[in-house]
Amino acid sequence: MPGLLDLPGAETAQIFDGDPMHCIAVFAITAVLAASPARALNVKIPGPDWTEAHRSSELVIFTKDVKEGRRIIAVSEIKAPAETVFNVLGDFEHYPDFMPYVKESRVLSRRGSSEVVTYARVAPPFVSERDYPLKVRMTRGIPRNGGVFRIDWTALPGAWPEIEGVVRVKLSEGSWLVEPLHRGKRTRLTYTLLTNAGGLIPGFVVNLSNTIAIPELFEAVKKRSIEKTAEK
Repeated sequence: MPGLLDLPGAETAQIFDGDPMHCIAVFAITAVLAASPARALNVKIPGPDWTEAHRSSELVIFTKDVKEGRRIIAVSEIKAPAETVFNVLGDFEHYPDFMPYVKESRVLSRRGSSEVVTYARVAPPFVSERDYPLKVRMTRGIPRNGGVFRIDWTALPGAWPEIEGVVRVKLSEGSWLVEPLHRGKRTRLTYTLLTNAGGLIPGFVVNLSNTIAIPELFEAVKKRSIEKTAEK
């Protein structure tokens, strides 16, 4: 969610200026109108003071530095059904098998099928290992919500003991918005994050999250989702 320095995957009310669901809806509509499988994504910047940090034919990333840390919005498309993508993102126990930099990932507790407490430890390049317990809410796509799946998380630092030599990430609020496209054959994936990775980190390392880690994150989810689709 998370990026290079806080890696699976914000409380969206704190990510966007104004009404959060309205901003996500406008952002998502812009993406679907501007993008098609045959051409590059043409996603507009989400608002004032945002910076376009990365743009390719498959992924667009925007960032905004705020007092608390850094806000991120990224959008892409995957040639796999939304439910498959959602299941990949929710497969926390197997993150070390396919998610970049993840050394350990486990589910600490579950409350029904919609609320999970997780723990992950990551080993990003150039900096110390990081870890983060998260409280995660899972929303499945049903006809009533247009078949849109969501995963929202917020940091829960006290849910797991801290480990000596591993920096505990205490601010990580984010979301995955998983929307069906093209009669369910493709998925539009929108990622939001508000984070502060903790510790003393050079600016160039933080910026690697935009140019390397987040693209790798999306690529990992894309590859796993396509593999799971092919297995069916």
